[in-house]
Amino acid sequence: MKATIDIPEELYRRVKARSALEGRTVREVTTELYRRWLEEGPPELTPESAAGDPGEAWLEGWSELGARIAEDARDPRTTRQILLDDRR
Repeated sequence: MKATIDIPEELYRRVKARSALEGRTVREVTTELYRRWLEEGPPELTPESAAGDPGEAWLEGWSELGARIAEDARDPRTTRQILLDDRR
């Protein structure tokens, strides 16, 4: 089967050059890489990804990071509190 893919020109040049040095075609290298990738199987699910909505896991991760940053901040007030205090 033929397929058309769009890859960066510099990457293709490097793949083509190395393939030529090894006496192989780009098609052979590509086919081998696809086979290896499929043999690896799907990645293991992390507790976060197995739990459900990936968006919720992403948001929770960022919320935890934000909380850690807030703990390390010099001024413990929230941005909202700072703005309200400045308006007074």
